[in-house]
Amino acid sequence: MEDLPDPLAVAGLTKDYGSRRGVQDLDFKVRPGEVTGLLGPNGSGKSTTIHCITGFIQPTSGAVSICGLAQDSVEAKDRFGFFPDDLPVPEALTAHELMAFHRRLRPLFHNETASGLAELLGLGPHLDKYVGDYSHGMKRKLQLVLALAHRPDLLILDEPMRGLDPEAGLLMNSLLKTFTREGGAILIATHDLHAAERSCDSVVILAEGKKVASGRPEELIRESGTKSLEELFVHATGLHLAMKGKEEQLQRLLAY
Repeated sequence: MEDLPDPLAVAGLTKDYGSRRGVQDLDFKVRPGEVTGLLGPNGSGKSTTIHCITGFIQPTSGAVSICGLAQDSVEAKDRFGFFPDDLPVPEALTAHELMAFHRRLRPLFHNETASGLAELLGLGPHLDKYVGDYSHGMKRKLQLVLALAHRPDLLILDEPMRGLDPEAGLLMNSLLKTFTREGGAILIATHDLHAAERSCDSVVILAEGKKVASGRPEELIRESGTKSLEELFVHATGLHLAMKGKEEQLQRLLAY
């Protein structure tokens, strides 16, 4: 029996912004039933990578495939859901109207899935309200409903816990576990290294647009001789050198 293609395969991804290189020759895969963490300091290329994968920007070179399909194909768009960190939602529509709009865009949109998730996340009584009247956390929950309503094979999450209350955060963790248990794949970009160490099957660490480490967290920690993903991250990205100088400056500035 022929193996199914990986939900996400990134090969030789490079993106230039004029003379500045955002991402250089990036390779990684996200496998079925697994969570892959995309980690890096600000400016490391995480957002550029996410935007190239989702089609918001076009790479300078390289290839992205979704379930074996070219990223820019219509079929590929139906195979992934995107939960953004910085993409605004139309505030002049009610949540019901926004869901109806997505239903027209996505033939695979499931009403029962959308309604059930909305109820689970506490949005049920608010679906007839304008999105502009939603709190930040409610907007994030609505974005999550829209990302999952067509039952994608791949879920792409950009800082998913930001703006969520504790209960919603617990629900998010439960949802992600259920999604991968059912065979779904997840790419998650985050600064939360402790959460990444707990929940990610593999990680890709970026620094200045380049991949500086990748693999299973426990293996990377063991091979590097570090004690945690945070310590590994700090050394792999060179932050330990930058922090040493800043700590010395702080000592001088705060000395009495």
